[in-house]
Amino acid sequence: MLQGEKFRKEFEKVEIAGYEPLLGLLKFRRSIRGFKRKKVPRELIEKMIGAARWAPSGGNSQPWEFVVVEDNSTIQKLAEMYEYQSMEKKWLEPYRDDGLQFWARDRFPGLDDPQLFCQSIEKVKGKAPFRKAPCLIFPLADRRWEHAFPLRTRLERGQQHTISGLASVVYALHLAAAALGLATQWISDFESPWLSGMTKGLLGIPQDYMIYEALPVGYPTYYPKPRYVKPLEELIHYGSYDAARNKTTQEIIDYIEAHHR
Repeated sequence: MLQGEKFRKEFEKVEIAGYEPLLGLLKFRRSIRGFKRKKVPRELIEKMIGAARWAPSGGNSQPWEFVVVEDNSTIQKLAEMYEYQSMEKKWLEPYRDDGLQFWARDRFPGLDDPQLFCQSIEKVKGKAPFRKAPCLIFPLADRRWEHAFPLRTRLERGQQHTISGLASVVYALHLAAAALGLATQWISDFESPWLSGMTKGLLGIPQDYMIYEALPVGYPTYYPKPRYVKPLEELIHYGSYDAARNKTTQEIIDYIEAHHR
């Protein structure tokens, strides 16, 4: 008998997913920005987290913990903070190349002009896409779990391994939610220093913990159209890297403008 065959047979009893169902789930999962005001049963939240905790992590350290926010008034405060920091993102965006800009050219209004500053705040008020979400999940990491790595690994790549583990668990949460008929959104802003610090203060999270993304969870008000995915032949290099296919920076900018904007 092949080593580990008994282990595999145990899982075949619960039908290990075939390729086609897995591909279908990967295609179906999308970030949703419209949620019904309908409570998500805790049973489903715990199913999501129960599945995601099987995600891979360096040294099997499993550095993650999860704060689940269901109180609407707290969600509104988090949305307010999110909107405030998005104002700064909009100010910075015009300084990128034209083809890469997300928003119209709102130049920095000047903090010494109260009227323009207030106008900037009004533009972002109420725009957080998760305001109606009944639940937010915050995956956290306690970096002390990096002691699960060999010392040299911890010193050289400890934080990177922690981030890789968090990325894995977050993606598993999104897939589990999709499999349960729930909608999620991938929000990276809560990792930024200001918003992360404010969120920790509001939710009582120790300041030395790492917040990695935030997941609004709920029932969708719509289903988005399929997203663009690069063709397989653009991604694979057999044997060695094909230098003839190496794009210039301008080609990448043009590609983003054509396919991702």
